[in-house]
Amino acid sequence: MKNRVLGYLFTLVVYILSIPIVSAHGENAGSDTSVEIIGIPGTYNSGEVYELSIVLAGGPEEAEQGHRGGFNLQASDGTLSSKDSTTYVTENGEMTHEHSGANQRTWLVEWTAPYSENEVTFTIAGNVVDGDHQPTDGDDWAVSDYTSFGSELELSDRVSQFSEILLLIVLFGLPLVLLYRKKIIFLEQFQPFMLLIGSNKGHQHCC
Repeated sequence: MKNRVLGYLFTLVVYILSIPIVSAHGENAGSDTSVEIIGIPGTYNSGEVYELSIVLAGGPEEAEQGHRGGFNLQASDGTLSSKDSTTYVTENGEMTHEHSGANQRTWLVEWTAPYSENEVTFTIAGNVVDGDHQPTDGDDWAVSDYTSFGSELELSDRVSQFSEILLLIVLFGLPLVLLYRKKIIFLEQFQPFMLLIGSNKGHQHCC
């Protein structure tokens, strides 16, 4: 429970620092405000790509013009990626909205499941604003978290997990093996000739 609360606080702090909407959105979460992620599987398949829909609800009415909301999403494992120009991935791998993406309250993103059997935790902070660009209590926020459980890895999944390493071994290791084999063959073919030269030098020295 303590770790979950710390995760909430961390995500909220990162979100508030990164959001370009307003400088403050009220000290307390909105009582009728919610942020939801639709599409997170109860049990994920390793390497599979899932489309996630982020939905903000409640809070102030949507403004006809101006900003309407924003979000910050982090996953404990796997890879988050954008589906369009309204979102982007930060340097630390979290997903958030672009400045132009703040004019809406729903977003589509993608998550690629890791090659793992461990559970993955998703923590999201959502912000609902009234569009007046002022740090007032008319802006609300909410935080939610979700868990997706891993399944036992099949042999094919374990191979896929190390596919890049195996590819590098094939690309660079195989040529080295072939060169080494050619070297051995070369030495075997010319060994009698080298012995003959050595023998002749020995006779010359004796004479």
